[in-house]
Amino acid sequence: MRLLPLFWKSGALLGLFFFATGEGWTQRPPPKPLPIKLTAKINNRFNWDTQKDNLFEEKSKTTTDINAQVKYLPNPTVQAVAGQWMVDGKVRPYNIYLNLASEHINLRLGNQIVRWGKADEISPLDILNPEDLTQGLTKTRADRKIPVPMANLEFLTDYLNLQGIFIPFFEKSAFYYSGDDWSYFGHLEKKYGPIGIQEKSPAQTLKDAGYGGRLSGTIGRIDLALVYLNHRRDTPSMAAFPIPPPPPPPGHEASVEDLVLWSKNTTVPLEFRYLREEVYGLEFETTMGSFGLRGDASYVSSHSFITSTLEEKRKPLITAVGGFDYNGPSNSYMNLSYSQSHIRDFETSLAPHKQKTSSLSGQCSVEILSGNIKLGYLGFVNLTDKSFYHNPKINVGYIPNVGIELGVDIYGGPPSSQIGFFDNNDQTYLSLTYFF
Repeated sequence: MRLLPLFWKSGALLGLFFFATGEGWTQRPPPKPLPIKLTAKINNRFNWDTQKDNLFEEKSKTTTDINAQVKYLPNPTVQAVAGQWMVDGKVRPYNIYLNLASEHINLRLGNQIVRWGKADEISPLDILNPEDLTQGLTKTRADRKIPVPMANLEFLTDYLNLQGIFIPFFEKSAFYYSGDDWSYFGHLEKKYGPIGIQEKSPAQTLKDAGYGGRLSGTIGRIDLALVYLNHRRDTPSMAAFPIPPPPPPPGHEASVEDLVLWSKNTTVPLEFRYLREEVYGLEFETTMGSFGLRGDASYVSSHSFITSTLEEKRKPLITAVGGFDYNGPSNSYMNLSYSQSHIRDFETSLAPHKQKTSSLSGQCSVEILSGNIKLGYLGFVNLTDKSFYHNPKINVGYIPNVGIELGVDIYGGPPSSQIGFFDNNDQTYLSLTYFF
């Protein structure tokens, strides 16, 4: 009889349990994942110079990048992103924006990257964001982009899309004037001593805001876009030097070293500014079987040029790029583009600048061993001044979430050319990347 109350109590507890859980409690759907996604990429790159060309050159260097961001997507309309980017110990903001999307309108406010143009590495229209040039061209252009605050509003229809961009504050590209292998004046500071430099940065006010628009649509099988941008260039232009140098000897091609020597002789510093300009552009893209055809054209209203007598001339600059892509078996890929720039109203005093400058850009890759090994190449050749950059590389993908790249960066050309100036910076590298 003493067991009877215990039996009734146990039965009551079981009844309450099944009442609370219901008949189908074991068939409940799995819990929904949190609307939060965390991603990160950690890259460590070891660089070894292929040859020690002079006493000033650094034989090896290691760089570390950490990129982490969190996305919050509570529903299809709202997306909030916050991220940080650490490059060699310096922390700076990465993507930090709020995106609001509806059927025909998309609004993104905050720190972000917006890319225009179809010709990837050499597009004259991909200039909305500044770039990290502290390692020269050793990163692809996409990886060099620096997010900046902007408002990005898009109106989307079945026929036409209209995009408006407003960049409230100017931000320059990251680079060094001196003190580094990749600085603008390279080893010349170590050779001749301190170089006098004055930089005039624009005030951080709305008067210096950048703004532009892009109208895109499709005619037949061709995607087309018209773009307009009014902004300050994020790389500096040198102002006219107040004391003209003597005429160069016959056959001598003016170079950055001549500029530095004349500044040292006259004790007058070099002055750099960030100039405002208007850019008009056209993009196109279409396909023909396995081939993709695409290109860009731009018109810059007043590009700044320094003459051999260190005067400044501002002239319109037209650039056109055309090329093709091919996707083949074994995930093989090839891209080849031809570019030509033309200075309008050209004067002979603009020498060493040429009226027309032509260049080739290419990249290709193929996967082998079930896609675990990828052989690739990225390169650029200036057909006018004979300068070049070649980057053959091997990517290894056997380890999940780990990327391994082994490659060579080869620079060459006359010292007066932009790429040839870094001729002593040829290097091999091993890049290790962990991502999730």
